[in-house]
Amino acid sequence: MNMRMLFAFAAAAVVACSAGPAIEPGALAQSVRFEAGPELSAPRATHALVRVASGQLLAIGGCVRDGCEPGPASATVDIIAADGARVEGQGSLIERRVQPAAVALADGRALVIGGWVDGRVTPTTEIFDPAKRRSRPGPDMATPRAAATVVRLADDRILIAGGYDGSRVRADAEIFDPASGELIAVAALSVARSGATGTLLADGRVLIVGGGDGESAGRRALTSAEIFDPASASFTTTGSLTQRRYKHGAVALPSGDVLIIGGSDERDYGGKLRSVERYDAASGRFHAAGSLASARFKLADGVLLIAPGRVLVAAGDEHPEIYDVARRSGTLLDSDLDGQWNYMTIARAGNGRALLAGGYREGRIEPTRRSWIVRYDRARFPG
Repeated sequence: MNMRMLFAFAAAAVVACSAGPAIEPGALAQSVRFEAGPELSAPRATHALVRVASGQLLAIGGCVRDGCEPGPASATVDIIAADGARVEGQGSLIERRVQPAAVALADGRALVIGGWVDGRVTPTTEIFDPAKRRSRPGPDMATPRAAATVVRLADDRILIAGGYDGSRVRADAEIFDPASGELIAVAALSVARSGATGTLLADGRVLIVGGGDGESAGRRALTSAEIFDPASASFTTTGSLTQRRYKHGAVALPSGDVLIIGGSDERDYGGKLRSVERYDAASGRFHAAGSLASARFKLADGVLLIAPGRVLVAAGDEHPEIYDVARRSGTLLDSDLDGQWNYMTIARAGNGRALLAGGYREGRIEPTRRSWIVRYDRARFPG
């Protein structure tokens, strides 16, 4: 029996227990708590937030001025303690980056990828070392990329696929190999896409979902999805979403399935979605999976699995919510974030806690330097 068949049987065996114990909606306010976190060194939105091997969190680049404009602080990195409670120091990037992607490397550094530099999408990368608090240049990508799909593979290589190059949406893809420090071209996506989610599956493949096929008035949100197989370094199509979406979120479940959360259709602010879908990894199909309590988008980095059957959806509304897999519904939390923030980022910060950082206020496009420590009750949210 091959590994993928074993994975399918394992997923079927655990799906019934992956939802976790039932929690009444009224008890959620006591189970998940938001506290004021450390103030970032600058307002940040469209930034990256990654947890590196030391446990420290890195808040990287982003727009720092009203209107989501760059500034000198777009070339800085806040180095945050592993518990998320304080900013320990600040590091420097080589370039002022807005909307960079970033991913932790196994050696404790972070690869910072593309984004906008001086008003143009850039092909450059850099490797930030939190111990030295500075970057060194990484290899240039084959093309400029912003809003690409970036996923760390099971073997620690980094997949970089699609994105927007400043004039059109891309389908080409490449892989960064930390061992050699080189970028290697691989087969192209089946469909050019920007703003798609990428989720590592239990068998080592990557699910890439939705996104947009243009960055102009002619943009369409996509229903298509595809699988990247590292063994063949190629993409194949898989099932289609029940609804077009981009700027959505995605979370892998312990069962091996993947939740696709919210987002928008091509109407952007006018097409925010409440709907949730579930990708069945065994069958390769998507199924409707209920809805959020409020419609949200621009939340790809603002969702977090906090228990086998509970997803914290923090971005896109004044009130975060918990989506319950078993109930197929979201419940708003009492916590008020004092604004409807888009492009927030969230990362784990130790046992039973996470850090929610930055974002910009919807409507006025004002980045914030605020952060929040999220504590969730491990007794109520086991796993």
